[in-house]
Amino acid sequence: MCEEDFLTLHPDYPGVKVVDANVIIHGRGLNGKLVTVPEVLEELKSGQAKTSLSSFNVETRQCSERNFEKVKEKSSEILSETSQVDEKLLALALDLDCSLITDDKGLQNLALHFGVEVEGFMDSVTDKKMSWKLVCPSCGKSSCSCGVDRVRKLDQCNPV
Repeated sequence: MCEEDFLTLHPDYPGVKVVDANVIIHGRGLNGKLVTVPEVLEELKSGQAKTSLSSFNVETRQCSERNFEKVKEKSSEILSETSQVDEKLLALALDLDCSLITDDKGLQNLALHFGVEVEGFMDSVTDKKMSWKLVCPSCGKSSCSCGVDRVRKLDQCNPV
């Protein structure tokens, strides 16, 4: 389904929200049009999660390859600890120009780098936009000849 078809089928488009698995699993009091990627449904393994899914109107959509590539590139650039499913959710939110509901702090942080509106579900939204770099644990440099594997270290932390 192309973007124009989605908009035509959903006149309430401005109310559409992309949701993560935890929102479906623990969802209570959700209303409006909810959208997720097919991989999120694969994460729903328990009977309770599947029952919860059936009580919501959740549509599945693939994200665009273009936005998925952008998200993967930014994730790699800031050394985000997000999964491929997380990155697809964010790409879908970018495709639909809508908010993302998740309690995953890594995904929230990555979304902030794209200016996507994030809503927490059971937890508050992170109030800092962070990025990391790899450094040598021995000398603290980004590139060195110590021969020690570099570790992830917070590079930037800015209030939102």
